[in-house]
Amino acid sequence: MMRPRPPVTLLILTLLLAACGGGGGGSEATPGPTPEPTPVPIPTAAIPNTPPATEIELPDGFTAYVIGDGFTNPTSVAIGPDGAIYVSQLDGPTFRLADFDRDGMFEHNARYIPFLPFTNGIAFSPDGVLYISAQGAIFAAPDADGDGRADDIEEIVTDLPNGAHQNNGLAFGPDGKLYITNGSTCNECDEEDERSATILQANLDGSDLRVYASGLRNPYDLTFDPQGRLWATDNGSDPPCNTIDELNLIEQGSDYGWPYEPACDSFQSGTRPVGDLGFNTASTGIDYYDGAQFPAQYRGNFFITLWGNLPFAPAPAGHILVRAVIDETSDGPRATVEEFGAGFENPIDVLVDEDGTLLVLDFGSGKLYRIVYTGG
Repeated sequence: MMRPRPPVTLLILTLLLAACGGGGGGSEATPGPTPEPTPVPIPTAAIPNTPPATEIELPDGFTAYVIGDGFTNPTSVAIGPDGAIYVSQLDGPTFRLADFDRDGMFEHNARYIPFLPFTNGIAFSPDGVLYISAQGAIFAAPDADGDGRADDIEEIVTDLPNGAHQNNGLAFGPDGKLYITNGSTCNECDEEDERSATILQANLDGSDLRVYASGLRNPYDLTFDPQGRLWATDNGSDPPCNTIDELNLIEQGSDYGWPYEPACDSFQSGTRPVGDLGFNTASTGIDYYDGAQFPAQYRGNFFITLWGNLPFAPAPAGHILVRAVIDETSDGPRATVEEFGAGFENPIDVLVDEDGTLLVLDFGSGKLYRIVYTGG
């Protein structure tokens, strides 16, 4: 009989997500149509033997389950080369959760990294090494002996500029390079360091660090699509300018217009965004859906978490999971953005699991959800 995945018990900390404090707001040929797969049944082990998470509202046919609980300000989720799930926290350990026998229970629940302050992003390199984005630096944490714990934590990028925002998400490109989001030090200003408000590119050892794209106020996360194109979320300016959050197609050498002066309009400043993610939504995690567990119309969509505005904001915004449907027009890709999931406190990261289900990490509630297409 299948057993539920047990919660992860952590010490409660009182920390604020500084990196989400803001948030107003293809040069490659398009391939032929991709055959639409038939949805496949979810493996039984991926459906916990517990009641659905009824606080989460989803389209008909989808169900959310809590598969991890008790995290303290979790920030990022990644899948290791062996299928284990890794969860980082803003100021604390990064955990490794493994279900070796696929029975629905995490037999392995350990601190992969004991402690690293202000961690906002994790990702695995093509050679299976966990990289960590923590305030002002990038670290590599290999597990050469395979014991489920980092052998060493090596700082490979140092002294990144930070202030109001910092370095957040990481991604590895088909070119074998490391890509890093690095936010602005302010709401609206002229930066002294050219690495602020950019997407950075580096070799896997951190060498040859350079600005790949600029004019991005607080790019939080990024992902590659099957065409090799790079996409990123970006938090727009707070008042008085107050611009939208954006979904951007990131191209080398492009400037995306921040600071948005004098028009305070990102559509008139720099490279035009592909999608409008709303005002004051604090857009965070992003992933491209290429699984087969969801119905065919979801294949090729981007799923994006909107962390949400702060309690004192004049109107509620964000706190939801959205999907962006891409239309490849003659003027470049354009996105239609629609709500997919509600009921989260502060969703901060989203990831497509190996079985085609969706993992959503909630900073506010400390929960890791799995979203499954159960039919209907």
